[in-house]
Amino acid sequence: MPLTSLTAYEALFEQLELTFDKDKNNGKTILIINGAGGVGSVATQLAHLAGLTVISTASRPESIKWTKEHGADYVVNHREDLVKQVNELGYKYVEYILELKDIDGHWKEMCKLIKPEGRIASITENRNPINLRLLTDKKAHFSWEWMYTKSYYQTDDMITQHEILDKVAEMLDDGQLQCTLTRSISPLNAKNLREAHKLVESGHMIGKVVVSDWE
Repeated sequence: MPLTSLTAYEALFEQLELTFDKDKNNGKTILIINGAGGVGSVATQLAHLAGLTVISTASRPESIKWTKEHGADYVVNHREDLVKQVNELGYKYVEYILELKDIDGHWKEMCKLIKPEGRIASITENRNPINLRLLTDKKAHFSWEWMYTKSYYQTDDMITQHEILDKVAEMLDDGQLQCTLTRSISPLNAKNLREAHKLVESGHMIGKVVVSDWE
């Protein structure tokens, strides 16, 4: 939970500048691309708790079910036209977009869907140049989220990660957040590490996998 929760929390409340003020978020919508993954599973819950309408993406029955159980109001398929699907839900634009998988494949769709003066954040690296000009006329904001930035560069606000983890721990203890562990593999050895990586690299992983206990 620590890594995914820090990533989701910073992306939502620092990069997208959301708050937990439900009155302020009333009527606002966020699109979370890859809502059933590790970070997406936490981000969907946090966005729901903050009072936003959450549109998550998933492509299989089990991942659709998972993301709905974690707070998604609507689910669209990231393997199909996102613009068309979101528009069919009654939304021409969304105020916020959190991109968690394949920024290259979804960049143009995100630029079309983001509301003027809206915000987009991404945790995935691009393989091709990103055309920021597509956001010019909307005066929209784009930013990266990397959970290690504060510790890697020893930033002045590094203590906030301690504060975020304390808050997340309280939310887990209170039952406001659900743990996203879906698969445990034991013991901790080379064979099981390969198996865990295989699960993640398949692109079909829901939640998080944990390898634990020495042989």
